[in-house]
Amino acid sequence: MSLLAPLFLLGGLLVALPIVLHLTRKRRDPVPFPSFLLLKASAATARWKRRRFRHLPLLILRCLALALLALAFAQPLLPPGTAGVAGSAAPLDRAVVVDRSASMGIGARAAEARRVAAAEIESLGAGDRGVVVSFADRATAHSELTGDGEALAAAAAAITPSDGATRVSAALGLAARLLPAESGRRREVVLISDLQRTGFEGGAPSPSLPPGVGLRVHRIGAGIPRNAGVRLVRMSVEDAARVAITASVGFVGPSGEAPPVIEAELLVAGQVVDRRSVSLAGDRAASVRFAAVPAPDEAREAEVRLSGDGFAADDRFRFVIPSETAIPVRDFGEAASLHVREALRVGASPAFAVARAPLRGEGAVRDALVGARVALVRDPGRLDEGAARALAAFVRAGGGLVAAVGPRRVADAVWAELEGVFPARPGEVLDRQPAGRISDFDARHPLFAPFEGEGASSVARVAVYRARAATDVAPDAVVLARYDDARPAVLLRRADEGVTVLFTSSLDGRWNDLPRRPAFVPLFHRMVETAARHERLPLAWRVGDSVEPLVAFGLAPVEDPAAAEVLVEAPSGARSVIPDAGALRLEETGFFHGRRAEASRRQPAAANLALAETDLAVLDAEEVRLGAMARSDAAADEAAGSVPATAGASQGLGTPLWWALLGVLALLLVAEAGAANRLTPPRGRGVAEPSSYTA
Repeated sequence: MSLLAPLFLLGGLLVALPIVLHLTRKRRDPVPFPSFLLLKASAATARWKRRRFRHLPLLILRCLALALLALAFAQPLLPPGTAGVAGSAAPLDRAVVVDRSASMGIGARAAEARRVAAAEIESLGAGDRGVVVSFADRATAHSELTGDGEALAAAAAAITPSDGATRVSAALGLAARLLPAESGRRREVVLISDLQRTGFEGGAPSPSLPPGVGLRVHRIGAGIPRNAGVRLVRMSVEDAARVAITASVGFVGPSGEAPPVIEAELLVAGQVVDRRSVSLAGDRAASVRFAAVPAPDEAREAEVRLSGDGFAADDRFRFVIPSETAIPVRDFGEAASLHVREALRVGASPAFAVARAPLRGEGAVRDALVGARVALVRDPGRLDEGAARALAAFVRAGGGLVAAVGPRRVADAVWAELEGVFPARPGEVLDRQPAGRISDFDARHPLFAPFEGEGASSVARVAVYRARAATDVAPDAVVLARYDDARPAVLLRRADEGVTVLFTSSLDGRWNDLPRRPAFVPLFHRMVETAARHERLPLAWRVGDSVEPLVAFGLAPVEDPAAAEVLVEAPSGARSVIPDAGALRLEETGFFHGRRAEASRRQPAAANLALAETDLAVLDAEEVRLGAMARSDAAADEAAGSVPATAGASQGLGTPLWWALLGVLALLLVAEAGAANRLTPPRGRGVAEPSSYTA
């Protein structure tokens, strides 16, 4: 028998109350006496009698009532199958749920889990059935519900740790669905896990099993092992030729011990390029900055590695250094704007390599654009016809153009050259009094992705005092943002192979306060990246992510549908073919490689352990059992006339005795009231008549 609220048993101490009352109650019965000669003897006899219990049956009834009340509030439960002889003989359906997440690879946890699973399967009797379920971030059933013990044992013995994260609720839900509700059969789930806290949504168990399904929990592993791991890696660009790698290393260990010193290595293409010593303190993260390495010409595999400890899965963090670490930008302006220069200088991933370019002369502009990805024009009215012709050719050949407007009008001859690549012609100057606002923008577009949700207010607060009307808007132009008067603010156009982004106000802070707003730097960066067609990708993915193969491997789309597929090789060597429109699920740590069927060079993508799996804090087994069995629909059951809500939490844990004890308590109270009426004489009864005594 178990108790849901054992602290209520302390109420049993109230049993002492009727005992004390019975011992100390003053007797008020009159004592007749014939003379004062016998008065002292009568008093002594009365004192002796007060030390004895009076009405012992009444005292026993009152003590039992208080003890039963305390026991009822403690909510005792009989284990499943012990409610009666028939219940104990009922056949059992048992689901053995085994954790195979990455944290189960610590020490001998996996072997212990298999041993416990084998014992649970072996304990099944004749007529009992079982099913084996394993889980990490997804749950898998390894057999049907069967009474074949050998098949169940073989399935349990084959379970090994994976690289996935822990997701307990999904596994319990699958196990419950595999146990059908059949009359005359009991149902039970056995959870075998290290009970990692991050395996429960919100860090706490939630109701996962339906009524009538019992749960037993085996926690594997004791305590939290001493563990150091790489949590995250960041890349910054030193200059156009070098990148710097910084790793965040965390440590968890017994409190009070001396901080360990470990070795951290940076490997590029399998070669160690730098090694640093790191001093770690418990529950803190240390930042390790390695020496800058040359920026690669093509995507390069890299890794940060720590000296081994009890949990090796998070000692290695793999990532890919992209081929494009800096975007070459040519700034066409008579004077470099402080806001523009500083905004491009703080770019880290990617960085921006900025060089000045002339405003006039077709040949000079063409030469300046050699090796550039993006041209920045802060006032098209300053361009001459030759410069406009060179810029238009640059965009058509695949270059990017970011343009803002200024005080000068665009000449007709210049517009004739730019008309094929600009999304709209900058028209008349519009003065806004009061200042206008950017009130409408497409948050789904990558250019405005940093401002989705709560970040939208940082764009809406930008005050625009002057802008130019967008006239002669190209049919294929897209308006990405508008002012509060519905006029276009940001437009985009794809011309042949290139992209042009046009902002109908200025970038130097003369016509608006955008450069003084927090939104300026991310917005300006996204304008340049959009014009350069730069895909902002993470250095690494996490196990459990589903990614598009074109995005993961940086492949260009193809027009032929028959060739629109990617050949993928997993770290384990498994190969698969995934359509461009499909999804690649990353289920292993290491480097994935993808390529087109006709290509010989493979592109890498890195996958690391899910960040939540590196947190090795655990929950108590009883806490998990009670939390997973809680009934969320208890109120609905009570309204429908079934088990009362106060007993709903016990469903599936055993047979509740709450109401039975309350019923016995009511009978005891009735018996106590009757006994009190019979044993306690009314006032005046028991007084002897004077004639009973003689002198």
